Amino acid sequence: MLERLDRLETLRKLKELQERIAELAYQLTGEEPAAWTPKVDLLEDEEHYILLVDLPGVRPEDLELLEEGSRITLAGIRHPLPGVYLLEERPMGTFRRTLDLPGPIEEGTAQASLRQGVLEVRFKKRKGAPLPLSQ
Repeated sequence: MLERLDRLETLRKLKELQERIAELAYQLTGEEPAAWTPKVDLLEDEEHYILLVDLPGVRPEDLELLEEGSRITLAGIRHPLPGVYLLEERPMGTFRRTLDLPGPIEEGTAQASLRQGVLEVRFKKRKGAPLPLSQ
C-alpha cells in the first residue's frame, strides 16, 4: 500500500539529512561546511572574465572575494529574515564557491556590483591571455 507523502515533511527530512551529512563532513575534515552553493555563469570578452552569481537576499557586507592567481573564491552568508517561514526553498546560511578562471588575470583589478540579487564581478585579463573561446 502506497502512502501519500506530505511535501513539507519530505522537505524537512531532506534538510535533516543534509545537516547530518554536513556534520559528518565537518567531523572528517575539521572544516566548517558551506550550507549552500550559489549558481554561477562565467563569460569572457576580449579584455575580461565576467562572473555572474545568483545571491538572492545576500547583503554586500556579507560577501568576501579572494583572488589567488586564476583561482577565485567567493564566500559569504545569507541571513534569515524575521518572521516564521511557512515555506523555505531559498537556501540560507554560509556559502562558498571556488572557480578556476581559464587564464591569468591582473590581480587587484576586480570590479564588483550587486544588483537585484545578482553579483557581477569583472576580472581584467592579464596581457597575453587567450582570446574569447567563441572566435
